[in-house]
Amino acid sequence: LDTELPENDCPPVRLKLLGERLLAFRDSDGRLGLIDEFCAHRGVSLWFGRNEECGIRCPYHGWKYDVTGQCVDVPSEPEASGYANKITLKAYPLVEAGGVLWAYMGPKDLQPPLPGFEWTGLSAKHRFFSKRLQENNWLQAMEGGIDSSHVSWLHSADLHKDPLHRQTKGANYQSDRKPAFEIIDSDGGMFIAARRNAEEGQYYWRITQFIMPFYTMIPPYGGNALNGHAWVPIDDENCFSWTFTYHPARELTDREVEIMNGGG
Repeated sequence: LDTELPENDCPPVRLKLLGERLLAFRDSDGRLGLIDEFCAHRGVSLWFGRNEECGIRCPYHGWKYDVTGQCVDVPSEPEASGYANKITLKAYPLVEAGGVLWAYMGPKDLQPPLPGFEWTGLSAKHRFFSKRLQENNWLQAMEGGIDSSHVSWLHSADLHKDPLHRQTKGANYQSDRKPAFEIIDSDGGMFIAARRNAEEGQYYWRITQFIMPFYTMIPPYGGNALNGHAWVPIDDENCFSWTFTYHPARELTDREVEIMNGGG
């Protein structure tokens, strides 16, 4: 979240993505960096270092790195030697958009544009984001996100108690616990439709989307805000579960934000 690096030279954040231990920081000029967590000298975690004067300085011997991972100062060596120029940490692009910091960890020549989700262009009062750590593989988590069948069991009580869900049609039709699924492929993933019996001669359809590589979208309900997830891999056993809630036509109400801040 952009709020985790709120200002220039603020404390860095360490994180793990795709099995790599990394350090995110915002330098004195506001530039964002995502670099290897450990100093190239003695392997000290730069999370313990100082974020100052456009770089992270290792607390052990003072080696300093900028947002590109380039070492810019080795205090024990004369500047004229050029020794610092020979030292570089692995680094990835980190870009701010829509209240989120986006990292790209692939080949430089294949770097795509930023994701074009609707909420990235909305003001902060139209959106609410949260994330949590889940102790399971990201693919397991994502599969659960597009599985409408489990809603009738795991979430059946919540649908009638949750102030954002109750009295919606989706809550009323979960008594049909044998949904029929239909799948439609799309250019960027697929649409998953679950059909349940509704009133006489009618069906209730619940449609979710899977968007490559790890996004899922939750069907809207009534006039409430829209929701989606991102299941970001940490390693083989853990992932970050991001939740995006937004409304394109109005600001989120204080009540909605209060409920979501409370974990609803």
